Amino acid sequence: MSSSKWGALFGLLLLHIIGYLIFLVGFFPSKVVVPGFNEFHSGQSPFMEHNEVKFDKLILMVVDAMRSDFLYSDHSHMKFVHELINDNCALPFTSYSNPPTVTLPRLKGITTGGTPSFLDAILNIADDKDNSQSLLNQDSWVHQFQNNLKVINFFGDDTWLKLFPPEKFFNQYEGTNSFFVNDFTDVDNNVTRHLNDDLFNSNWDGLILHYLGLDHIGHKGGPNSKFMKGKQEEMDGVIKKLYQQTIDSNTLLVVMGDHGMNEIGNHGGSSMGETNPGLLFASPKFKMLEKDLQSPLAYNGDYKYYKHINQIDLVPTLAALLNFPIPKNNLGIIIKDLLGLWNPEAQKSVLIENCVQFMNIYEAKYANDRDIINEWKILQGSGTIDAHYNFLNKIQDLLTSTATEYKYMDIYIGLFILVITAILVFALFNWHFLVQAAINPMLNWYFIGISILYSIHFHASSLIEEEYQIWWFFIIICLFTLYFNNQLKSSKYFWLILAGLRIIRSWSITGQKFTTSYAFSVYLLQNVDLLWILNIVTYFLTAVLIYSQGSLIHCVTLREYETFRENVQDFGSLATFIITFVTCTISFLFKLCQYFNDGKPVPNWLLVFLHWTCESYGITINSSEKNQLHELNIHLSKILFYSIGVLVLARIILGKIRNINYGLITDLTNIFTLFLMHQSRPEIVPIFLLFYLVKFLAAKLLANNEVVLRKNIDQLMIIVTLFSLCLQNLSFFSMGNTNLLATVDLSNSYNGFKSYDVFLVGILTYFSNFAGPIFWSLASLQLIFENNVLCFHTKNSSRDLINFNFLKYQILYVKSLASLFFYSIAGLNLVASCFNLRFHLFIWSVFSPKLLFFASWTILTNILIDTISASIVLALC
Repeated sequence: MSSSKWGALFGLLLLHIIGYLIFLVGFFPSKVVVPGFNEFHSGQSPFMEHNEVKFDKLILMVVDAMRSDFLYSDHSHMKFVHELINDNCALPFTSYSNPPTVTLPRLKGITTGGTPSFLDAILNIADDKDNSQSLLNQDSWVHQFQNNLKVINFFGDDTWLKLFPPEKFFNQYEGTNSFFVNDFTDVDNNVTRHLNDDLFNSNWDGLILHYLGLDHIGHKGGPNSKFMKGKQEEMDGVIKKLYQQTIDSNTLLVVMGDHGMNEIGNHGGSSMGETNPGLLFASPKFKMLEKDLQSPLAYNGDYKYYKHINQIDLVPTLAALLNFPIPKNNLGIIIKDLLGLWNPEAQKSVLIENCVQFMNIYEAKYANDRDIINEWKILQGSGTIDAHYNFLNKIQDLLTSTATEYKYMDIYIGLFILVITAILVFALFNWHFLVQAAINPMLNWYFIGISILYSIHFHASSLIEEEYQIWWFFIIICLFTLYFNNQLKSSKYFWLILAGLRIIRSWSITGQKFTTSYAFSVYLLQNVDLLWILNIVTYFLTAVLIYSQGSLIHCVTLREYETFRENVQDFGSLATFIITFVTCTISFLFKLCQYFNDGKPVPNWLLVFLHWTCESYGITINSSEKNQLHELNIHLSKILFYSIGVLVLARIILGKIRNINYGLITDLTNIFTLFLMHQSRPEIVPIFLLFYLVKFLAAKLLANNEVVLRKNIDQLMIIVTLFSLCLQNLSFFSMGNTNLLATVDLSNSYNGFKSYDVFLVGILTYFSNFAGPIFWSLASLQLIFENNVLCFHTKNSSRDLINFNFLKYQILYVKSLASLFFYSIAGLNLVASCFNLRFHLFIWSVFSPKLLFFASWTILTNILIDTISASIVLALC
């Protein structure tokens, strides 16, 4: 294989990645803020009356992912909160949380009053040692409160410690890691244990508590998890303790969620559940407002209870209530319902301070806009309270819509590089397939048409939201086109593949606009007996395939045998059989323990296995235990990882020693499939049965057309590449994924780990969410190089392309070139769409997440898995 061709291919791959990353740098810039710290515009506080502040002390209790219905609806179990509202001692709100609804940008919003940049959602996963997000030199109410000679204590989510270096801001502090989602209890107990008499009697003015358990329960079991009731009651008890032991007329208690959660317990997007957390102000002083509110309220699917405000309105409201300057970059508005704490003649002065702070930002950005400046001058003279609020709302809309500024030079450079790359790849692709390969031109133009047609969908937000529909359409059109053009012959296998694909398509309906409960995964969760029967069958079949399909058994036998029966009677074969089935059993038991630990019902007939597993490690399960199996799950995962490593190394080393190259791709694929199953949710695991079936049928279909395809291997390459691209994407969406950050599954990201590690957890997160695409990437190598082995025809393996060393890398080059063509055309259209629609209403909720997902597809799936990993596997053959 000419090294110049590979050099050109890798050069174009690198150029594509460089262009894409430069575009992202320009499209996701760091937010531009006004430097410095604010002061009262007149030199004196307008928030005091008779030299008295409204409140001396503040307790801010953040309950991560506390959706508004968890506080206010008749489904809520927070009874003390309801009593406070009914007694007029609390003011309840639903606060709009600006997307992206993840913790770090939301904490920035509720401390500075600014709207987040999308870059903050990416940096949310940064390592604890990363200080790039520090707010040390940016104005916030935490800084202003401390600058007012106030003492602050902090306990909870260590994201606060990234934003506010503790040695500068906090007197007492302890952080808990927010990313270890398996922990429901200790993560909150580590906060509550500080709420003792010594703390309550100590000298502090501000107390910040950030609880994480409710968010973790949502990630693992969803908002309807059986653990949710107990956690809400626990949080209600903490609120009761804080209110009864610390609250007087001069102490303000604020209880809030930084964001909410969606129907599956995740967050990061812009759905109603994610953007509507609760916000509660509590103090006996609120009785004077005489609101006469009732609680709880009937459950509301829009999650809007009581008055709907903007979450960042908390910032100027705290400034007014606790008497410090409003932070310089604040875009929030003092909450109108609390304005009644001031006398009518003082209320306008309070609002003027908010208006002046807004105008300082506005004039810094739009110094030449005389219309707004003149409107403000007129308002200063004779405006009413309502007029001031109308003006504030108008300026807020203007400022929030331009909170992030694009770096156009980086955007233009990135676009230019991507355009050049796409042109060169287009030319190289057509040169190979139309000039050098001389395949059926129909296949060439069909592949080009599919690539271009797919890339066009990026220009419509609805098509991005419902992308799974596109891939279902593509794969059906692809198969029928090949079938009716006599590229694939064999009606039996063709129609069976269609049936298998139809079931895969229905496994999880994960559109962003349309969802339905009529999906196989939902049905299995409602019928747990069937779910676990299918899981057992899947693990059993995987064990059989690992043991018998490839050439593992030939590598481990102590000597050569003529018959399969003699092979399996060999000691080495027996040992491998035991290791293989034990490894699969360990993964199955892990899934069973994990399922139970997440609060989901385990069938009675499986409880004996659960008890046996737990008793083997000295654990006794009883009804009072809710979160006791983490250590066991960690141990089981580690054993599985080691066992998989042993199987892989044994196959590679023994294969080299015995010079057995055939079947290696199949062996590695089957072993790694077990890992992919381990990283999938229990209701998703049975879909691998369908993957096995479709892969086997596709192998049979190719085998029946072997004579035709082997005459032109390039024709085989383009068919298999197109087939695998369609299956990769269809399986991604069919396994419960979308183009939303909110559907990123974290439930298996910590398998085998006790604590958060950004690199290792990131790897497991990728494998968990891209298990389907990775499976079909490996399957495509099987279909190309070891088709006969895949069909169990090991005696005919000499016909497989893996045996032709001079062709291996040429074949991989063609496959990689076709994939690069697809990704370069799609990537160019995606960035062009995002640039063209950069002021679109859905730019941050639809288009920007797709940019990040496409980066994962391009860099991790296409380059790392399809190209680099495939090269390594072929080098081992």
